[in-house]
Amino acid sequence: MTTPAQLSQALNRSAEQVCKHLLPHGKRIGHEWCAGDAYGGEGRSLKIVLDGDKAGVGSDFATGETFGDLLDLWCTTQSVGLGEAMAQACSFMGIVNDGQDSRPKKEYKRPPKPKSVQRLNKEGKVYQYLKSRGLTDQCLEDFRISEDQGQWIVFPYLREGQFINAKYLHIERTPEGKKQCRQEKDAEPCLFGWDALELRYPTTRFVVICEGEIDSATYHQCGLPALSIPNGGGGGKKQDWIDQDYDRLSRFDTIYLSMDNDGPGKEAEKEIITRLGSERIRVIQLPYKDANECFAKGIKTFHRYLLSSKCLDPAELKPADYFTDDVLDKFFPKPGSYQGMKTPWQSVTKALTFQREELIVWTGYSGSGKSSILNQVAVQGIVDHEKFCICSLEMPSKVTLYRMVRQITGEARPDEATIRRAMQWLSDKCWMVHILGTVKTQRVLEVFKYAVKRYDIRNFICDSLTKVGIREDDYDGQKSFVDQLCDFNHQYEATTHLVVHQRKPESEANRPGKFGVRGAAAITDEASSVISIWRRPDPSDEEPQPTYGRKKKAEPSTEDHPPDTVLSIVKNRETGVEGKFGLWFENSSLQYHEVKFPVSKSYLDRRSDVDTF
Repeated sequence: MTTPAQLSQALNRSAEQVCKHLLPHGKRIGHEWCAGDAYGGEGRSLKIVLDGDKAGVGSDFATGETFGDLLDLWCTTQSVGLGEAMAQACSFMGIVNDGQDSRPKKEYKRPPKPKSVQRLNKEGKVYQYLKSRGLTDQCLEDFRISEDQGQWIVFPYLREGQFINAKYLHIERTPEGKKQCRQEKDAEPCLFGWDALELRYPTTRFVVICEGEIDSATYHQCGLPALSIPNGGGGGKKQDWIDQDYDRLSRFDTIYLSMDNDGPGKEAEKEIITRLGSERIRVIQLPYKDANECFAKGIKTFHRYLLSSKCLDPAELKPADYFTDDVLDKFFPKPGSYQGMKTPWQSVTKALTFQREELIVWTGYSGSGKSSILNQVAVQGIVDHEKFCICSLEMPSKVTLYRMVRQITGEARPDEATIRRAMQWLSDKCWMVHILGTVKTQRVLEVFKYAVKRYDIRNFICDSLTKVGIREDDYDGQKSFVDQLCDFNHQYEATTHLVVHQRKPESEANRPGKFGVRGAAAITDEASSVISIWRRPDPSDEEPQPTYGRKKKAEPSTEDHPPDTVLSIVKNRETGVEGKFGLWFENSSLQYHEVKFPVSKSYLDRRSDVDTF
């Protein structure tokens, strides 16, 4: 995402070329570009600084018009709003934003304009209700607010002149005191007020995002550009609008959040901050529940609340009782709260689940099956409604997905229809970092952060440490990367699985362990869990039976078909439970099982919502 401030800096570095493009009839005189005016007139009254700290700043001394930077000049010379000016400037500079070409294009229904909706009747109840909330006629017109059946307020969601959605709010509450509202079915979730913002504030570089349409209208008529979230407070699916409006919000350097001062409002605030990033967000603290209530109580300007809004820089020091709800949730989990992601194997899950904010290190000798096992872990997570981002640097994306499709379908060669069904199933649940070979650590982290913010992905696989651009003997570099992964997990409540190879053994019969991990000691020190994978080099060897527990010793197997692979939990910070678990490999499906002579099964048939595929 490129913000106006970042784009302005890029334009400044090529100020003369930009000025030649925007003001082709001008010329350089000293350290300034001089032209007659912003519209191609002759003369030298318009001057733009080309060098130094004030590069991009300019003024038309004939008219008094000023330009804060080259983006302002772009808006004026091209007669466009800021959003379009940024798109044109990015194209001119050759800047391609992350996700611009590859993000999934979701299909939504464009609802027809409701036939029963009418303009506001100034003698009717809906108009009188809106006036009682303090909204002016001009504000109602800016947002094109209408009515339906004389009792419903209609808030049209308009963007670039297109009708995207509509929310209907009854002017009376239910006997229980609840609001009566509805939206168009299967319409695109997006912010309310885009066209009104473009109408009155086309060049604004800040915006207020609030929790209700009437609140956004209140801010709007008080002189502040504002948008409203479509589904009220709360987290999760309620904030799906972020997917759709993520790119459009890049035009703002500062986003002020003004959620309702209640539990759902705070939950929405947390979700939006996580997805959009704290760097450009400030939180407004109002003296009453929302903007419209403030307006009703005599507050007619909100600028001072923007000036006193809180910046979201990290605040490391917190009183213990700040975490009371989190501690209670550990003892008494709330319905629907996150309880960790299961593994594909029941016996392993009894010992270990993957929690948020954890770094999981997977280790083993080359060719031991680490990647295949992790693919199956990802498939199980997707079955349980998790999203995954896989950065497989040792294997092409198409090969990783080929292997996952075999695991998903349970077949060595599924037919075309089944393959397409499996790939469609993965489409909005699994993302690939499409790079093969060595990549810089910073880019890996940038992509992971984007995936969290844009698509709310919380599970990441990095396979492997040897391919992120750190030398094998650069222990400080390895420690720094692991530190950054841990920081990323904590900041975004994510889980990262990192593959790290073992040092080459004298014999592959020797079991891999925590102390054989290749690289800095910090890799296993900072990991929440360390899991080693060992594949039997000789099927005739005897093998420990599956068990776990620090003090319990495994007994040799006397079975004719001992497990092909042993998964060992050698570190488990969450529960302290460690142990060895035998897994049998089924070659046709590439699945690992807890039982001998396994029969592969399609993961598609294990989902509770399989009928939607």
